[in-house]
Amino acid sequence: MAMFPLGGEDPRVILERLAEFSRGEPEPSGGRMFAHSYETGDAVLRRLLREAYELYMDKTMLNFVMYPSILRLEREVVRAVASLMDGGEEVTGNFTYGGTESIMLAVKASREAFRASGKTGVPEVILPYTAHPAFLKAAVYLGLKPVFAPVDLETGKVDVDAVNEKVGGNTALIVGSAPNYPYGSVDDIRGLSDIALDSKVLLHVDACIGGFILPFLRDLGERVPDFTFKLEGVTSISVDLHKYGYALKGASVVLFRSRDLRKHNIFVGTRWPGYPLVNTAILSTRSAGTLAASWAAINYLGYKGYLKMAGKVLNAKRKLVAGLENLGLKIVGKPESSIVAFTGENVNVTLLSIDMARRGWRLQVQPGSLYLNFPPTLHMTISPIHESSMDAFLKDLEETLREHKPPAVEEALKHVVSIVEREGYGKALEALGIRGDSIISGESMLLINELIRLMPPDIVEEALAEAVNILI
Repeated sequence: MAMFPLGGEDPRVILERLAEFSRGEPEPSGGRMFAHSYETGDAVLRRLLREAYELYMDKTMLNFVMYPSILRLEREVVRAVASLMDGGEEVTGNFTYGGTESIMLAVKASREAFRASGKTGVPEVILPYTAHPAFLKAAVYLGLKPVFAPVDLETGKVDVDAVNEKVGGNTALIVGSAPNYPYGSVDDIRGLSDIALDSKVLLHVDACIGGFILPFLRDLGERVPDFTFKLEGVTSISVDLHKYGYALKGASVVLFRSRDLRKHNIFVGTRWPGYPLVNTAILSTRSAGTLAASWAAINYLGYKGYLKMAGKVLNAKRKLVAGLENLGLKIVGKPESSIVAFTGENVNVTLLSIDMARRGWRLQVQPGSLYLNFPPTLHMTISPIHESSMDAFLKDLEETLREHKPPAVEEALKHVVSIVEREGYGKALEALGIRGDSIISGESMLLINELIRLMPPDIVEEALAEAVNILI
């Protein structure tokens, strides 16, 4: 176990050790990652973001009185994002450190609005099964009851009629995605907006991954369903800048249709002898570096720059979709943005991802769920840099599929399940190679993902929490 260092080390040694720790990990700027990376390939932008960050990295967003330029940057970033979301002058919002924080604030605002209306029951939030788990996390943290709505398996979109049936007297918030992360499908936000207006409940649109790409795809001629404040029932929207805004992590904006709604998130604490604590977000002390980098990205790229990047994404996506279909693979859902998920007959997606990783490509495994009727898929988030690497990816994928032989894991699965039944999660995780000092192997992931697919979600969640508790 690492102990607290006794003496300081030479800076060069420290950097060498960090490089050693990360050796073999994927390089986000390399154009071979299809998840958690939004790479433009623009070296000038990359340098600008780091320099802008460094200018503000030591300034705290906690105190805009001390650093008035921070207030200006936040206003300008929020206004730029609001205009992208068709927001008028009444639309306001705040910069946050990521989509989860933005979502948490939107859920909190709905809870406080529910209470302010005089209702006394447990507020409910209606979530598509494809909604980001951050909404479930927010509900757990803030004491709301999550109500899940089914999804059409062909389109990947939430069943609007089912949502309408689930709306009741305790509904505080309806959620829709533009697009959802698993399949890249845009929910019928217009239909959800009509329900929200008829029921007089709030509607949040999670455009964390789509806010900076969908408007530009639309302007390039793609059919993009309406999802912005143009729809009267939409009351809040979350948009991440560290995704297709091409800013540094973490950077997001949460927007509200009115200041009255946003006010529910302003926290003021003066009941102590110190300074008055005023927060518009969850975090207090946080570097203004990512805010400055976000402002720099918006001003460097501008509308034309983002349109150009969207064109690169669209070209790569079209090439990918055609290539997958030519290989006999099935695209799941209706990819209307920059995300494509696929599967295939007699394809083990985990093994395929491991074999592609050996060739340098990183795809995200979505294990699926037998209980929720979702198939296992491979998720691909497409970035501008993939326009130049897509041919090489498809060539490697074709060669990998030619050699692909789905593994027989049934006996190993039975063994692990029997350990769970006899001795609990701890011993079963040990059998999967999960220990305090372990690095999870590809072979272990084959079993882990298969177990995730086969077991009930509540058991999976408990087991994964136990695994993380062991690993960290």
